[in-house]
Amino acid sequence: MVGGLLLLSVRSACGHAALSFPRPRNAIDGGLPPWSEWAYPCDASHQRAQCRISFCEDGKNCAGSCPISAHSGVPNALNASNGQSCYWFSNGCTIGCASCDGTSNHVGHGAQRFLYHGMDARTLVEKNLTLANPWNPPAGAMRLDEATRASLSIKANCANPTTNATICDPRLRTANTQAECGSADDFYFFSPWRAPGSAPVIDACGSAGGRFAGQGIGGAGAQFQNSSLARQGDKGSQLPAMPSHVTWKAGSDVEVAWTVMANHGGGYAYRLAPADAPLTEETFRKLPLDFVGKSILRWDGDSKTELQFEGWRTSVGTLPPGSMWSKNPIPSGLWEREGPGFEPVCAESEECKRWASGFGGEQGVCRCSGYSNLGPLLPNLEIVDLVQIPRHLKAGKYVLQWRWDCEESDQVWASCADVTIG
Repeated sequence: MVGGLLLLSVRSACGHAALSFPRPRNAIDGGLPPWSEWAYPCDASHQRAQCRISFCEDGKNCAGSCPISAHSGVPNALNASNGQSCYWFSNGCTIGCASCDGTSNHVGHGAQRFLYHGMDARTLVEKNLTLANPWNPPAGAMRLDEATRASLSIKANCANPTTNATICDPRLRTANTQAECGSADDFYFFSPWRAPGSAPVIDACGSAGGRFAGQGIGGAGAQFQNSSLARQGDKGSQLPAMPSHVTWKAGSDVEVAWTVMANHGGGYAYRLAPADAPLTEETFRKLPLDFVGKSILRWDGDSKTELQFEGWRTSVGTLPPGSMWSKNPIPSGLWEREGPGFEPVCAESEECKRWASGFGGEQGVCRCSGYSNLGPLLPNLEIVDLVQIPRHLKAGKYVLQWRWDCEESDQVWASCADVTIG
């Protein structure tokens, strides 16, 4: 465990994540105060808001909302050099629709509740019961509370959706995984991850605060702290280019990484676009990158901490056709809201199981499950992959897009980074 703050379990939050390597354009404000003055854990030079991991929902005091590993060799050390990169996304986006609305992060769902053998999380705490497997319990142990079914409406965010779910395999799903695909219980049917790459976006590199310009600050994290370099509603595709910190060779396998804060399951892909081309979804779809080898979890930027595992990947039912996507390997543990999930890829502690059961606890009790915005996970964890640069690619300047299609929410996150192909 790290830190000494007793936290209550946060059970509803908007998903937030960002590319951590290469450094994205979306980190444009990382060199400005208050982000440049933030560090974790607290010390003599960093107190209160300058070292507090936060989930900012008011567009103010957001320095600790997107921290990443400091890569300093110090365990659990974080900084805010990634700025507000995890607040660039698209809100209100479902498969089969032509556009997002910038507002609806849970279309037709969000108020449902699951019970474990008829008990909610509060009852488990009162009885001092810890779930043996809060992420992927035996079939039938975790069921939807029928009293909340009336709040559900399985629908897309448009009148006549043109696409149905293509991700039906429970092994690829991340939330409510025991529901039969397309059944009355499958209320995430139209979420972005259920047909990877097909949900529309506001902008291919994310919109600051997840909304359209002029919509202002929204709820559940649909906000952005304005700075001299970026403002709520700005388009990520229009951010200025950054110096390229990597040079990759055509045909080589290269390392990329991202960090999750709030966790809404789903999966992700990496794509390229020439830096002088319009940074649109249409452009990025022309150069999808394949994953190669095993996926990796890495803590503190230290290769000695790495855990390699077989990632869950698919090229079926994706857009563009045949493009490769990878499932988010971090189960959220929010079973009361999301139902059954899937097994973590690392062994979790009893303290972590108690957190997921509803008891709360200290941040850092979980290693590879949960969420980092006031949750049990620290954002010193990076999800690392190798992707292959196409052999035919000409030398020059490119932009790498990381796109995360959520399952538990109707949202798409994106980061864009400048890279060089040499």
